[in-house]
Amino acid sequence: MSVVINAENISKRFFLGERNQRAFFEDVAAKSARGFRRLLRPRERQKEKGSARDFWALRDVSFRIFQGQTLGIIGENGAGKSTLLKVLSRITQPTTGTVKVYGRLASLLEVGTGFHPEFSGRDNVYLNGAMLGLSRKEVRNRFDQIIEFSGLEQFIDVPVKNYSSGMYVRLAFAVAAHLNPEIVILDEVLAVGDAVFQKKCFDRMEEIINEGHAAILVSHGMGNVRRMSQVCMWLHHGRVQMFGPTHEVVSCYEKQTTHEVVTHYEKQTAQQHEPAHREVPASLSSWFLESKLSTNLHTIVAGRAPIAVHFEIDLAVPIANGRISVSVADVQGLILFTQDGALQQKKAGKLVMLLELPWLPVKPGQYIVSCTISDGSHPVAFLRATPELTVLEDKSIDSSGYRGLLNLPARLSVEGDHS
Repeated sequence: MSVVINAENISKRFFLGERNQRAFFEDVAAKSARGFRRLLRPRERQKEKGSARDFWALRDVSFRIFQGQTLGIIGENGAGKSTLLKVLSRITQPTTGTVKVYGRLASLLEVGTGFHPEFSGRDNVYLNGAMLGLSRKEVRNRFDQIIEFSGLEQFIDVPVKNYSSGMYVRLAFAVAAHLNPEIVILDEVLAVGDAVFQKKCFDRMEEIINEGHAAILVSHGMGNVRRMSQVCMWLHHGRVQMFGPTHEVVSCYEKQTTHEVVTHYEKQTAQQHEPAHREVPASLSSWFLESKLSTNLHTIVAGRAPIAVHFEIDLAVPIANGRISVSVADVQGLILFTQDGALQQKKAGKLVMLLELPWLPVKPGQYIVSCTISDGSHPVAFLRATPELTVLEDKSIDSSGYRGLLNLPARLSVEGDHS
């Protein structure tokens, strides 16, 4: 496969703070002085540090995209995803590094990007086609498809400044997806559209991918990233945190974000009860699994066999009308099941709890086991089991059978018509 995008050591620096006339001349003077110092004393060039008002949105980002490949880019807000797309789309130039793009590229980054507000929808379709290097005849041949896909037939001659954000996105995506680009770049703008149009967009993207074109997708919806991309890049504070197969990168990202959310929740819970209790109401001292499928205290092989989960909890204070629940969730935080019961021990001290399951019908992966203790009216302690529960793949069966969230022992039979 041939390379369609080659990015090497991309870095992008922005200036922080208000840019006024004085600051402008100060910057010019400072940069001129640094330039003279570099000429006179070249060795000091490496010792200079960036200005405190400089912000590096990207640092040393390198990757390649091949023909027919889709790259998903994930990360928290402010990680540098949109900046990277603007660099790839040549909307902005990198501070350092190089980007080489081989082929016609269509970008859909922000609502209204590439549209002239005073022009009608019809005029903007032809304008975008000209920007992609297409002749008026080529755009005319695709015009009916674009309008039909967007669903804006009755508004196509209205100036786009009167469009809603959803109408902008409809027309922009229809243009980007039907003018035959070799590379399509999409930011999170599809979140603006309604559910029906989003499905049309993703179906169209799958068609483009199946036709052998390359695509870059930025989304906070991990399901969309898993569905549409083969490789994934995780950006964190402008740097590449992880790059590789989509399922591996997304799983690590979801695990990290879930851990941060749970940690934040635990801190909030502790702060809420700090005035009433100087010490933590309860803590999970240990937990382990018992099963013929277990390989160690916290790992089992996917299969059908009884499982016993043991917990040892230290109650620091007595809890009146106490109840305790045990939950198992995936790395995205989706709770798979919860079992609760009365907290028999009302005094402070050690509590031993046993959860028995006939089997655990989940696919291989990592899962969050947690306990919640309440006093009858509201939770007083949230205890997360560490390390996490790991379910390994059963090598004796075909791994392609693990699909969806659960691993149920179903069997599908198909019979022909004997009449």
